[in-house]
Amino acid sequence: MDTQNRSYPIGGKSGQNMARKRSNIGQMLVESLTQEQVADLLTVISSSIDLNLYLEKFEAVDSDMVAVVKQILAPGSDSGRKGKAKPPVSLKRVMEQWELLWADFYDVISDLGDEEGAYAFQEHHWEAPYFDGWTLANDLEPIAEKMFTIMDQVHEGEDDPDLFQRALGEIGDGILSYPDWMGAEDGEPCILETKMTQCVLTWLWMGAKGKNDEGRVFAEKVLDLDDDLKMVELDPKALARFFVDLPDAVCREVYEFLKEGDPRVDVEDTYSAWHHIQHMYEAKFDSNKYLESCKKHLPDNWRYGLPLVEDAILHNDNVSAESLLIQTFSSYLGGREKRTWLPESSLLLVERSNFFHEGEEEIGTLLMHWAAVARKLKNKGRAAAAQFQTTTFDGEGKWDTILETYRQLSKGAVKKTLAPLFDQWKNEMAARSYPYFVDSPKMTDTWIHWLIEGMLDEKKGGERFHKRVSQWLSELEKDAKVFKKQWQWLTVFTRDLPNSEKIQAASPFFWETAISEHEGEDDLTVSRRKGLRRMKAGSCLPAVIEAWKKQIKGIIPDPANAERSRYTECARWAKGLLELNEEKYHALMAQWRKKHHRRRNLWRDLKAVNLPVG
Repeated sequence: MDTQNRSYPIGGKSGQNMARKRSNIGQMLVESLTQEQVADLLTVISSSIDLNLYLEKFEAVDSDMVAVVKQILAPGSDSGRKGKAKPPVSLKRVMEQWELLWADFYDVISDLGDEEGAYAFQEHHWEAPYFDGWTLANDLEPIAEKMFTIMDQVHEGEDDPDLFQRALGEIGDGILSYPDWMGAEDGEPCILETKMTQCVLTWLWMGAKGKNDEGRVFAEKVLDLDDDLKMVELDPKALARFFVDLPDAVCREVYEFLKEGDPRVDVEDTYSAWHHIQHMYEAKFDSNKYLESCKKHLPDNWRYGLPLVEDAILHNDNVSAESLLIQTFSSYLGGREKRTWLPESSLLLVERSNFFHEGEEEIGTLLMHWAAVARKLKNKGRAAAAQFQTTTFDGEGKWDTILETYRQLSKGAVKKTLAPLFDQWKNEMAARSYPYFVDSPKMTDTWIHWLIEGMLDEKKGGERFHKRVSQWLSELEKDAKVFKKQWQWLTVFTRDLPNSEKIQAASPFFWETAISEHEGEDDLTVSRRKGLRRMKAGSCLPAVIEAWKKQIKGIIPDPANAERSRYTECARWAKGLLELNEEKYHALMAQWRKKHHRRRNLWRDLKAVNLPVG
């Protein structure tokens, strides 16, 4: 992207205005001394003379400078001290910073159009690169953040309503200047992030503010910008927030404008920022219309359900509230498939389609509402199930709370309703604990199940837990087939055990190869380890080590299965075996010498980690 002859947004490239040097002593001092030295010089001068006596002369030189100096010299001023408010800054100084920020902006986008530049991303060398709008937007965000802090001051000295429109237009032109074979024109646009979107909207708003029908003028400016932009879009969430946060009178003006039905605005598109703007305005100014819209769009988006449920509860219509809850969770789990889900039917934590949903804090609120509604409708089982679901929905790190809730709720006939949900929760905790890179088997009876059951029974749970774990470890030690099938469970158990760092210290290669997990402790890991400490599971450590010593040889990767004669993994496992069981290591080497003596790279990789192979 050619930027050599570009005119910068505010009167030329940064530094051109500063190039006109004055041949006076002040300029000579600035050029000859460091900034710190100039500051020291001025401090000494200001302490020796009363600068206020000279302000009248300064006024003729630069009134902007005088205004700032007066603020600094004002009695009781703390503006220059550390830890206090920021010192006042002259408009010229702010404009200088503004020019430098625009220079940074154009430096970032100068790479656009270059198929080998920063924003042409190539996943594999045999694939064509494509435009990477996310990285571009991310690189612009720190610049926008600094711009945003000085925009109010800059707008006083910069009368250019189309400043950002031109800049974003240059981004679009840069994207479209990529070679045709890259297909940038047909690819994803650059969606600006929050701060840059705020900068663009704030600039447009400052241009519209104070005019007749300022809300309408602003909305039309934003729509005109959207019409003009190519391959660049504002962040829809930041756009919606900006409009909703405007003064109420302005919001009402924009609301009336949207109701008129501008052809450029599709308020029926639930993915459109303008739809959400209008919907939030309905919440502010027309509650009946707001609820009508919620009913209309509930099948498409479950988040429209909460206002409807709360309105029904407010009017003490519990039958309608439950019907709306069923519709809301049908939308949440299946959309228009009209799937019916009830709190007692299955664990919601398992049923949801994936682990990443926006706004799921609202799910907890909906479940609490369902528990209250079910109690009023005399459905004790459903009420208990909804309350239990509320606790488990975000329960990876809340085992104690979940177990206490289950203890309190599972009494009498209700226990029969809750028991299947509790079993599903145990299975889910086990499934999420299993190594993510391995296809997980059915998980209905693991050490994690025993741990949860042990924690549930505060009197005899610990004894039963130790008995079952001892039997399991004994079986692993004795039966190679069982070990090979279940060693991944032993990996997690070993890593979580109290005092397991002793194994890491004694056998670092084994630990790094078989046990170590490079991701940090998540809530689930914290819960497991806390439970194991409570069960005093550290006493299992000797049996765990013995199982590894006896059976690790059977899970070491076979060199015959190595890809492209790369045996690094085989070598690491072999070294881990040597740390644990020297006798079995030498037995393994004897087998490999007989079976794999022609694999020179194998013996090279074994020697590379200092293994004895003679």
